Amino acid sequence: MPVLNEIFGTNYPLDVSLEQLRNEHQTLNGEKITDSYFRIGKKGYHFECQSTGDSKMVIRMVEYDFAISIENVKKEN
Repeated sequence: MPVLNEIFGTNYPLDVSLEQLRNEHQTLNGEKITDSYFRIGKKGYHFECQSTGDSKMVIRMVEYDFAISIENVKKEN
């Protein structure tokens, strides 16, 4: 939780309830798999870990987040 609080400027306690969500998301181009996607309350968080330099990491994060957003819109409508 300290890492999440530092990155997102939140102040969650160490014992906050965290719901791990599925990390497979369907797009028109196929399946995207995220490293970690979870929810605290009504707020979703997506984490990726990169062990080597990769200039396309930002693009992949945007793709994953768009897929997650589209799925959430479909669920609400």
